[in-house]
Amino acid sequence: MGALAPAPLFGANLTRSLIEDLASQGWAHAPGALDPELVAALRAEAGAIDEAGETRAGRIGRGAIETRREAVRRTRIAWLDGSSPAQAAFLDGAEALRLEINRALFAGLFEFEAHFAVYPPGGYYARHLDAFRPRPGAQPSAALGAKAARSRVVSMVVFLNRSWTEADGGRLAIWPDAPDGPEGRPDLSALDAVPPAAEIAPLGVISHKVVHPD
Repeated sequence: MGALAPAPLFGANLTRSLIEDLASQGWAHAPGALDPELVAALRAEAGAIDEAGETRAGRIGRGAIETRREAVRRTRIAWLDGSSPAQAAFLDGAEALRLEINRALFAGLFEFEAHFAVYPPGGYYARHLDAFRPRPGAQPSAALGAKAARSRVVSMVVFLNRSWTEADGGRLAIWPDAPDGPEGRPDLSALDAVPPAAEIAPLGVISHKVVHPD
């Protein structure tokens, strides 16, 4: 017998709507769409991992250029490995979404990775792109354009907060694509005067930041 298809996070109609929004505007938002029991289980696990001291300071960059820069990012993270039922269910659902995005947009997404992020009071993540550099040999897609050639094409952000309100802070702010600077890389400083567009999850590879939690 063949392997079972991964169980989706969302119903077929919502999945289709998210992918259509991702293609048309570069981001999509689905408030309250995840199973509340799964959200609660992930939230409890993130808290337990952090209390046990098993999170580490978030860094920026990858590989040889990975570094800790608290002026840019002040948060604690722990990578998901599927070792608990909640992690396994979330990663399985994310895999189903990856396959659907590939099927609809020919995005060439080849893997999914995820981590918990705990933002302490005053924590933040400055405006950034999740990926600057293209993957070797990667090609643009009709739906996502040059974004499809980047090393991280689509990012998914899930808020695990309990009864979150605007007064709590910690919003995720997103911006349209930044214009290219002199070196051919997106110039995020050009967005200083541009108000954020929305608070979303999932999102495409566009400029975004986490605003200070209170």
